Order: sequence, then structure tokens, then C-alpha cells
Amino acid sequence: MDDRPFVVERPEELRRRWDQCAVSGLDRTRGPEWALERWKALRDLIVGWYGLDDPHAVGDLVETRVGWMDAVQRLIVERQFGAWRAMFPRDPTVEVDLDPPAASVIDHERRVELRVRPTFGFRHADGSEWVRLRTGRSFSSVDEAAVLALGGEEGIVLDAVVGAGVAEEVVSPDDPAGIVSDLMELATRGVDRHADRHTGPWCFSCSSSSRCGAYPLVEPGRVYVSTRSLNVSKTQLGWLDTCQRRVAWDRLYAVRPDIDDEIDTRSAATGIVFHEMAAAAAVSDDPGPIVGAACRGVAPSEAAELQRLWANHERLWADEGPPSARMTEFPAGVSFLVPGVHIDRRGRRSKQPVAITMIGILDLTGRERDGTPMVVEHRTGASTEHRPLELDLYALSTAEYIRARTGIWPARVAVHLHALGPEEPECTRTVLTPEDVAVARERLEGAARTVASWDPENTLDPPFSAGRWCDRCHHREICETYR
Repeated sequence: MDDRPFVVERPEELRRRWDQCAVSGLDRTRGPEWALERWKALRDLIVGWYGLDDPHAVGDLVETRVGWMDAVQRLIVERQFGAWRAMFPRDPTVEVDLDPPAASVIDHERRVELRVRPTFGFRHADGSEWVRLRTGRSFSSVDEAAVLALGGEEGIVLDAVVGAGVAEEVVSPDDPAGIVSDLMELATRGVDRHADRHTGPWCFSCSSSSRCGAYPLVEPGRVYVSTRSLNVSKTQLGWLDTCQRRVAWDRLYAVRPDIDDEIDTRSAATGIVFHEMAAAAAVSDDPGPIVGAACRGVAPSEAAELQRLWANHERLWADEGPPSARMTEFPAGVSFLVPGVHIDRRGRRSKQPVAITMIGILDLTGRERDGTPMVVEHRTGASTEHRPLELDLYALSTAEYIRARTGIWPARVAVHLHALGPEEPECTRTVLTPEDVAVARERLEGAARTVASWDPENTLDPPFSAGRWCDRCHHREICETYR
């Protein structure tokens, strides 16, 4: 008799571990929890609503279930609750299942169970609907759809994305059995904490970033499972001096954008394509085919702009002399352990160390002809200057990376800002000594202290600053309501 315990896995987490970073779930901290808290609050509201005698008398229900939230978080949940009531109005002829069974696929030989749980079920004369409550922007993954197809109840499965007010059917993939077999194999793999740690864009939302070693503490210390943590990107660091509320709403409180932001402009889209193209071409012995393939995949006007930007990139390299390029699109950063607001599970407040991890994606790293460590930032817009704290993060993270691997602090670090957008490209080269890097570290630590000081339970705590930047801010509508 095989009495080994079953390992229960969620398909999306399992796939993410092996496609992205297998260590991400092993060294967790207390990262931001507002997205999950809103989901649980909304689910409680919906459950309570189906038990009301009068479906229109929701005032007391809302006050009871979400009255503890601050005004912004409560507004978000109330809006999503209204969207749910419009999408799934109460019908006396429909039986509502408030705790439907999970879709489950079991491999007895491997002792693995894959599980996906619908949030609600509706049984009516025409069949059954199983609804997955989604409070973010994502829909069910292909892996989740495969498990739902093989191990779910009869009926159709819907993703209810309440933020957008839409419900879409989860369609079975072409080969669900093959997908599940692949997942079962992944579930039995062992994890090598060093070899299977991979950095990438997913680090920005990972609660293990301050513990995994990829973004080391700048001073001796220890980050525990109970330590509150927060990750901030270099772009968001640049916004701290302009508007703390914007950064806090993005990173700490998970306030969903109420309008499209700057990234949806045409020039920004071209910049994204260029960075993807340059990441491959800059370290290739034959970049021509890579550039050509990228240009063939876009409109003629955009292709012409990509070619112009690449030509400017090559002009700057020719002027400076070819460097030794090592890596492109490389996530680098550091972590600080600084005093901040801590709230334990019983709601008791204290000042304790908070782990703040700062991460930037380095467009290109390598060494100059004389061996000086080098970071290159490609700027495809009109700007020709570094954003606040950006240069500091580049220099400190590069120096820490070199010290961690060689045991030696570099004598200097060179940061190149390549302004490729203007007709005449320009390189701004800044060389930082260890003394310069020490000053950069002090500025970054000051920013970390600011971030750690925000009250994690009060969305309106971080100060806002109104100005011309508000016109294109993705939080403008809600922010203006609470000024």
C-alpha cells in the first residue's frame, strides 16, 4: 500500500514556478495583500447578497462586510459588487451553489492532485454554470482550462472579470490530457535553490525578492517570513519625489488603474519593440537578421522608426568604440531593511524592519574597452536625462553584483544613457567612484525609508501632489475623489 501523502498543486502556480522561477514560492515574506483582501471581501458580499430577502437592500450588508476598509478600498469593492449584481442578477428559478466542488485531476502513481476551484455555481433548466470570480485583469490560464475540462463538473465555466464587467467562457484547450500530463511531470521535479532561481519581470510582484539572494541586502541583516516587504521598480522610484500616492497605489495597495496610462501611446509601443529587438541584436555577431525580422512584424512607419533608432545605436557604439557586451534586459537591484510600519495578525502596530527591494531592468551590461563595468540605458523618447534615483540604482546594483561574485568592490562604474530618439543621438556617460556609489546608496536608503513609512492599512496615508502629471496618471479619477 502506497501511503505517501498527495501533493496538491494549483496549475497556474506550478507552471509559473518552472517557466519563471522555481524559488519564488519557497522564501515568502509578508508582501502586499490588498488584492487578495478585496477578493475575499467581494466574495463575502456576494455570498451575503444571495441570502438577503430583499436583493436591493444591500446597504447594511456592505457596511457589515467592508465597513472596516478605508474609503478607497471600499469604493473599489463596492463597484465590483455592483458589477457582479448586474452580471448575475438573482433569479428564483436558479439554484445557487455558494461552495462548488473543485475541479480535480489525480495521478495516483505520482501522488499528485491538480486542483482548480470555481467560486460559485448556478444550476438552471438549461444546465449548469461554474463561475470563477476574477478581480484583476487576468483570465483562466490554458493549464487551468485543461484541469477544468478533465476534472470539472458538467456545464460551462465562466471567468467573471468584475473590474471590466464581462464574463467569458473558459474554453477547453485542444489537448487537455497532454497539458495535464506535462503539469504532473513538473510537479515531481526537485528544486535546486541556486540553479532554478531565475530573475525576470516576475520579480516585481514576488514576495521572495528580498530573501532569494538575487537582490541582496546592502547591509548585514536577515529578512524573515514574518517581515513585511515591498518591491519598487526604478520607474516608480522616479515618481517618489513627484507623487508618493501614485507609487503607493501601484505597489502597496494594488489600486487598479482607472484609465489607460502613458504606456498606451504609439511612441511607447515602438520603444517596447525596440528594447525587445535590441536585447537580442546587441549581443549578436550578426544583428541584421534580428533587426529585419522585427521590422517585418510592424507597420511600415514603425519599421522606419525602428531602423532609425538602431542606426543611432550603432552610431554611438562606433563613436565610443565597441564594448564587451555581456547581458541584456538583466534585472538588477538591491534590498534595504529599514524601520517602518508593521501590523501583526492581531492588528497591533509597531515599528519594525521592513524589506524594500528596488529593481531595475538593465538594457545592456558589460565592460568598456579598459575593463570598466558598464551599464547602458536605451532611451527612445525625447528625454536625454536620467530620472530621479535611476542612476543611483544602476550604480549601486552593479557594484553589489560585482562584489557578490568577485569579492571586490569595483574601482568605478560607468553608466551610459543613450538618447536614441533625437535626430542626433547622444551618449551621456557618468563614471561613479566608490564614494559616489556610497552617496547613491544613502539616497536610495532615504527612498526606502519613505516607502516603509506608509501605513499598509490606509490607502490615503501616502501624500499626493497635484500637477501637470495628473492629466495622464492612471489613478486620476479615484485620486481626485479623495483629495
